[in-house]
Amino acid sequence: MALYPPGVVDIVILAGLALCILLPLVLAPRRFLGILKLLRPLRLIHYAGFAAGGAVMGAAVGEAALDPYFLFYVSISALAAFQGAVFLNDIFDAEIDRLAGKQTPFSRGLLGRRDSYILAASLSVFSLILALRCGLASFLALLAAHVISLLYSTTPLRLKRLYPLNVFLLALAGLAVMASGFASHAPVMLFPLRMLILVLVTLTATFGTKDMADVEGDRRRGIRTLFTLLGLGKGRWVNAGLVLISYLLTPLILAYPRFYWAAAPFGVLTSALIVMRGRKKLREALILTIYILFGLLILGLIAAGEIF
Repeated sequence: MALYPPGVVDIVILAGLALCILLPLVLAPRRFLGILKLLRPLRLIHYAGFAAGGAVMGAAVGEAALDPYFLFYVSISALAAFQGAVFLNDIFDAEIDRLAGKQTPFSRGLLGRRDSYILAASLSVFSLILALRCGLASFLALLAAHVISLLYSTTPLRLKRLYPLNVFLLALAGLAVMASGFASHAPVMLFPLRMLILVLVTLTATFGTKDMADVEGDRRRGIRTLFTLLGLGKGRWVNAGLVLISYLLTPLILAYPRFYWAAAPFGVLTSALIVMRGRKKLREALILTIYILFGLLILGLIAAGEIF
């Protein structure tokens, strides 16, 4: 990693980021802390990890030193982009969240419709500014992720209604975020084909897991998911099978068979958690934690030069 003093642009960006955090904390501390408590930290880590992983992969493939500022910027840009998309999606999913008993800043009344739109737009613009600091290719890749998010969540298309197109779009958005990180350190045309296949195939197969908790609301709002089509009971088993297959395919797609030592137990454990009944929030947290740890292992192998 190449360490060097921040430039003027970096200082301005970092100061702006600090102000964005400190001002709400000073002016409206209760509201700000209330919103923070309702964020989804594991999903934030997931998307930041995609961007950071892309940057590490770009440095490895491009044989370049990992730039700490670019690594930070693409990670924060992914966080801001995801949270902006969540604030926007919460408006359109208000009825589904109510039926599912899901607590969001919008459903709790901490944010009104206008506030949610302003926050979503502000975070989106801020994320794109950070991405632009890392280069035009990073900016365009993250912009593509924003466009996909709009097509997925908002009317008139609201493509989240259509399965399996909805999970494919989420996988495509994840790929765009990873490409944004990658492009901060290497030309996009060097993005490994195996990683592209891995992200699109495995995430399309597994992203539907998040829909387990929303099955009743999705059904009433006419949103097709694996669980509204098959029912919660049968859907669990099919979803568990797709997740297990995805984990087992990972070493094959990456052409690194030694990675089965992690893929097999991680896949079996995650599949078992999916079919188990019990506390939804704890189960989802465990599934995401296993998934993030698995991604970190892949990232470590890339950084060590074992893959690509």
